[in-house]
Amino acid sequence: MDKFIDFKIIKSLALEAGFQDCAAIKAKEFDISFLYEWLNKGYNAEMQYLGNNIDKRKDPSLLLENGQTIISFIVSYNTQEFADLSLNIESDNNNNLKFATYSHFEDYHKAIKKALYGIIGYIQETYPDFKAIAFVDSSPFSEKMIAKEAGLGFIGKNSLLINKEYGSQILLGEIITNYSTDYSTDYSSSLVEDLCEDCNLCIDTCPNNAITNDKTLNANLCSSYQNMIKKGNIEESIRLEGYIYGCDICLKACPWNNKPKINRSKILGLNTSMQELIKAINNSDIDKSLFNKAKKKGAIENIKFQKLLSNIEKAKQEFTRN
Repeated sequence: MDKFIDFKIIKSLALEAGFQDCAAIKAKEFDISFLYEWLNKGYNAEMQYLGNNIDKRKDPSLLLENGQTIISFIVSYNTQEFADLSLNIESDNNNNLKFATYSHFEDYHKAIKKALYGIIGYIQETYPDFKAIAFVDSSPFSEKMIAKEAGLGFIGKNSLLINKEYGSQILLGEIITNYSTDYSTDYSSSLVEDLCEDCNLCIDTCPNNAITNDKTLNANLCSSYQNMIKKGNIEESIRLEGYIYGCDICLKACPWNNKPKINRSKILGLNTSMQELIKAINNSDIDKSLFNKAKKKGAIENIKFQKLLSNIEKAKQEFTRN
């Protein structure tokens, strides 16, 4: 007999924990032809691991014995706490160096996963045989695809998930469980395709033409890939526009991010050490101890100090040329 839990229980726990929304779909085999096409074009750059675990990318139920359900959760990082900060780096009209907005918070991987396992723990108090695994940027399957199919948003032309209420300044987490539940109604294909309509602002504002017309991102040309993941120095042809870690350019251009809901987050806390690091960088007074302090608590774990210094030099050279 299938094990079942009313989705209202999960949704209530999710909202109480601080998630903005969640939705569930049946664990099944998905069409991942888009991934094959992306890999064949070489758009994954040095990220060869994205071609691994194809069986689990296609069928996430394999990640858990008798996996029945995938629950997708969203967390907005468009928080009141961040809005209240007076950060000079947020000005686009000067030569200050910038980090992507999400990196101003404490490590979201740990924070979201902690909240997800908190939900699992509460459920197991009533349903002891509720087995589940939580994922945050650690699953082989496409988080955005799962969230879209669950009805939490649509895929924009910049390949980001866009939620109608919270825009694309959102982070994702998932739970796979051996229980079934009430499943979300999928968005129709026509609706998903139409929501960007004839808007091309994200495409037009990308300084490196990394966004194609078919909702695909070429990582080779993306400044976020270049300044965070790529080993060695950034390609000379890449323009950073002041961003030395990540990039918010296509997010800021998106009309769906003009007036999204702002929340006070129960899950995401600001990393105060990042503010110290950013101020030091813009005062040309950076040292490795500040970097290590910010990295220890934050979401910038995938960059080394020498890489950051190289990014800073590259961005400053652009300012000089401009």
